[in-house]
Amino acid sequence: MTVITALRRRAPKASLARSARVRLAALVAMLALAPAAAGAGELKPVKGVITAGDFVARDLGGRAVWFGELRGKVVLLNFWATWCLPCRKEMPTMERLHQRYKDRGLAVLALSQDQASSQVVKVFVDELNLSFPVWHDRDGLVGRQYSIPGVPTSYLIGRDGRIAYRALGEYDLDGHEARRAVEALLGG
Repeated sequence: MTVITALRRRAPKASLARSARVRLAALVAMLALAPAAAGAGELKPVKGVITAGDFVARDLGGRAVWFGELRGKVVLLNFWATWCLPCRKEMPTMERLHQRYKDRGLAVLALSQDQASSQVVKVFVDELNLSFPVWHDRDGLVGRQYSIPGVPTSYLIGRDGRIAYRALGEYDLDGHEARRAVEALLGG
């Protein structure tokens, strides 16, 4: 048997090993993006004084947008992705919360962590008829700035810019607990 014949016979095994490594890497990446199990689905007060970091992102039209323009409002900042099923389930609750409090000073902002194009994100937004602003963090820079453990991750930020609450994982953002927190931040 020649060396070339022997290599050809080994190629499928090498290919299977490479395929297994790729699948393992994909699984590790998915687990890294999944929210931490502790506190998943709960709205938790943030201890201490943590100010929401300012950032620039892109809206779905490709224009640069500045988070600092929301200073003075209560903000629900949600990190999500189109491929995330819990995010899809959570979006209608965000829309209801937005409709309920938009005239009282609540700004709902969804920041997509998709690496896909803004057009893919826009199709998702249109499909769900979302009326609140959706920005795109294609490179994940803002997600890293906020040290999100995965998607969905949400922060409720007071008018003073301090992060007051966070929710890791899918959460009913229009549920009684969330509305009570929003109303407290709005001042009544």
